[in-house]
Amino acid sequence: MSDYPQPFSRLLHLTAHAWRLAVDRRLKESGLSMSSWMAIATVATATEPPTQKALAQLLGLEEASVVPLVDRLVKQQLLARVQPKEDRRKRLLVLTEQGSVAFAEVKTQADALRAQLLADIDPEALAVTEKVLQQLLARLGSM
Repeated sequence: MSDYPQPFSRLLHLTAHAWRLAVDRRLKESGLSMSSWMAIATVATATEPPTQKALAQLLGLEEASVVPLVDRLVKQQLLARVQPKEDRRKRLLVLTEQGSVAFAEVKTQADALRAQLLADIDPEALAVTEKVLQQLLARLGSM
């Protein structure tokens, strides 16, 4: 590796990629990828069941990318599509019982990995990093 300092965007990309790989390795035995885990976690923590379109927005993905992901999770019986009585055109995503169990198990593993990765990082530096990332996300969301 050269001594040339990495520009911010490159470091951000490399860090996000390495984080995703670490989570995927940790979750390998569960049979879930990070994208599957993030979809399950998003549905599990939503205040109300999202539609596929809403899930795509929450995950920052195109709706077309979420369709095969949701199909896979439905096939694995981790998510279910439910038709609300008030709008028969909609399909809401809910966790199944198996999905709730998987969420709890994987959340424990993901929380442990996060704690391990952030263990020796100064809390003040971490708070500043989180603030900067939130500001960037908000700014990029308004473009």
